[in-house]
Amino acid sequence: MFKRKLRRVFLPLMVSMLVVGMFAIGCGQTNTQAAGQSSQGKPVTINFMADSRPEFDKMEQLLPQFEKKTGIHVNYMKLQETPLRAKTGLEVSAPSTDIDVFMTDFMFLNKYAKAGYLAPLDKYLDASSTFNKANYMKPFIDSVSYKGQIYGMPLYQDCNILVYRADIFKKLHLTVPKTFAELEHDAKVIKENEPGMAGIVMRGQRGYGVNEWTWPTFLEGFGGSYLTQDEKAGNLTSPEAIQALTYYTDILKKYGPPGVANYSYVEVQNDMMQGKVGMFVDSATLAPRCEDPSASKVAGKLGFAMVPGDKAVAPGFYSWTLAVPAHAKHKAAAAKFIAWLTSPKIATECGFSAPNQALEKVYNIPAYPGTEPLIDVMKASLKLANPDYRPRIPQADQVGTAVSVAISSVLDGSKTPKEALTQANDEVNRILQGK
Repeated sequence: MFKRKLRRVFLPLMVSMLVVGMFAIGCGQTNTQAAGQSSQGKPVTINFMADSRPEFDKMEQLLPQFEKKTGIHVNYMKLQETPLRAKTGLEVSAPSTDIDVFMTDFMFLNKYAKAGYLAPLDKYLDASSTFNKANYMKPFIDSVSYKGQIYGMPLYQDCNILVYRADIFKKLHLTVPKTFAELEHDAKVIKENEPGMAGIVMRGQRGYGVNEWTWPTFLEGFGGSYLTQDEKAGNLTSPEAIQALTYYTDILKKYGPPGVANYSYVEVQNDMMQGKVGMFVDSATLAPRCEDPSASKVAGKLGFAMVPGDKAVAPGFYSWTLAVPAHAKHKAAAAKFIAWLTSPKIATECGFSAPNQALEKVYNIPAYPGTEPLIDVMKASLKLANPDYRPRIPQADQVGTAVSVAISSVLDGSKTPKEALTQANDEVNRILQGK
């Protein structure tokens, strides 16, 4: 009798204790997940796909701090830029992926977001103590947004600037060029008066985002455009476009270094660092590297200015961005990693130029006496930065490739500017028509 009563009292109590215990364990797992563990209680490892660059080398040194704080482990997958672009398209469009975070060209962000390939980051960023839209120049937040939601975070706030040998300009009594005629004049004087030194260098190598990154500064500077205003047809046979390509290829052939038709940003940067060239027009991100005394022979001898222009000053616009695939397995952990890497403190330590705190640090380089500080040049240039410097359309890479082929064919002498641009324009129209 006593045993039966004991069972009636004790068994419900045991069940209640078991339920409470299971609930407590469940709550414990949820909290642990937020600290970097999976639903099975195992540590989360996210896969981060990007290219190899000095900023990520520094990131790797700092990752133990992030992993200790969050419990999230980061597997950094390094690819060269061309394979990265190709693999990104495959991964984001696949029904499943092992990639949690990837670095991508901002030009493709709208395309991927519109197709549903990306996870919106707003709710994660809003929960971050380090994210603030005010820490970015507005065009750069706009460039990673689609229909009012943020789908990526900028690593750079970048555009083209003019980098020149201030000591050579002083020696030869040259003034900083503000027009294309003045730029050519300075290149000619340097070439003719400095033995073994090219007057100017810019990208000549064929490829989307290679020679086709720099040339639009001249295209827009002469008043031209890739497409007609309604973006339904190419505009590359306009007199302004032909004038821009004629100028760009002529100045490089006359006053550039041997082999300039094969130059990417790497060769542009290296020639300046080795003291082989008097000027370049290219991405501002090259400037701090050229001012590194441990690697550059010309550190402390450089001046910086906005790009020249005739009908317009067109410094361009660029950013590599971080995004999360819509089918990523660990979205919350991925977003936490992005918020950490783009935080003012970590981004500055790594050497990125976004957010604004990092921009101030990276470009705060002492100016050559009598020249404008680099940070002032950057701020003035970024005010003119236009996300649609190159058309942000779904076929951007195809259109850019067609343009790059035209530039290359003139540099190698196989076509005239008019012939090359006529062919490119026909190709662009074919692309836009989906043929």
